[in-house]
Amino acid sequence: MKCNYCSQMINRNLTLAEIFLPKKIVSEQLCSQCAQKFQLLKTKGTCQGCQRQTQNTYCSDCLKWRQLYPQYDFHHEALFSYNQAMQEWFEEYKFKGNYRLRYSFVSFLQAYFKQKRGFIVIPMPISKERLAVRGFNQVEGLLEAAGIDYQPYLVRFTDGHSQVTKTRSERLQLVQPFELTKEGQKAVSNKSVLLVDDIYTTGRTIFHGAQVILENHPAKLYTFSLAR
Repeated sequence: MKCNYCSQMINRNLTLAEIFLPKKIVSEQLCSQCAQKFQLLKTKGTCQGCQRQTQNTYCSDCLKWRQLYPQYDFHHEALFSYNQAMQEWFEEYKFKGNYRLRYSFVSFLQAYFKQKRGFIVIPMPISKERLAVRGFNQVEGLLEAAGIDYQPYLVRFTDGHSQVTKTRSERLQLVQPFELTKEGQKAVSNKSVLLVDDIYTTGRTIFHGAQVILENHPAKLYTFSLAR
């Protein structure tokens, strides 16, 4: 099998499950050299709100979010640091459309979502205009590759430029671009919900998504991203 990212051959022993159930072989995975480029986030010494490295309980950004959303017990988790290697990976996957890269972090995502059984998983949406250009929703691609069931209850009703093109202040000033479907409004009520994005930057996008879900009174709402 070849590395999902650099196409180098991967040599390893197959597990019993892979021997007797060939379909379980993950043929699209990272080699050890590529995997080492991506930095897993620490869980200690981080902000309780967004997992940023800090000596305080909450970072300055999350203190502001707590003022804006005092009733929301915000808790965001991510797996990887948005370092240079992750930026380059997203450039290939998200912007150059290398869709096979959706398999790169399957094992990490499966391990994380195994701990969130019973949650309704809702991916952050992209606009119809961006979907037409890109051809796929990058968050849904990651979830589908990992075999994670999700519900497209959140929709984006306005188009907009990529967050990458915006400054920090411009991101924070974005107006609400999301709404829940009627089916979603009923489904999330009194249920545990996990809102999923690809990258956490300022938190503005996540909080917009969380806001419309909170209006429909979920029992619990957590947020997650591959990187932050």
